[in-house]
Amino acid sequence: MAQQSDYLDSLTSHFQTVPIVKQLSEKTGLPASYVAIGFIGLSFMLVLFGICSGLMVNIVGILYPAYVSFKAIESKETDDDKQWLTYWVIFAAYSFLDHFIDILFFWFPFYHTIKLIVLVYLFWPKTLGAIWVYNHIVGPFLKQHEQLIDSALGGDKSS
Repeated sequence: MAQQSDYLDSLTSHFQTVPIVKQLSEKTGLPASYVAIGFIGLSFMLVLFGICSGLMVNIVGILYPAYVSFKAIESKETDDDKQWLTYWVIFAAYSFLDHFIDILFFWFPFYHTIKLIVLVYLFWPKTLGAIWVYNHIVGPFLKQHEQLIDSALGGDKSS
């Protein structure tokens, strides 16, 4: 129980820096971690039940990473730049494949829920899934076909 309390305390200190969460926390009198968990839970439930699921997946998979990428570009540190560049490479590949996957699986129960989980896995700081997918799947594929892709695009490696 103490471990859960410590985790909630760390979440509260983290989410206290998010203005909207801080504002809702102050208005409701709830800890910031509860407000954030409530929002995350509500979002997940909306996707799970198919209510605005496409919109929610785009908010989580595009808007949040876009904003965090902006923050990474504006910061002096460069360690997070690689993570977010990698995320966008993987996201582009995922988006391309999703057009074909969607044709086959749009009827599948919880399709958007699975998409949401995959996208969160790709950018979550503890999993760094995009880096794993790049290192094991996309990177080797692109390196193997780099000359063919470069010639098809009419460019060379130096550009």
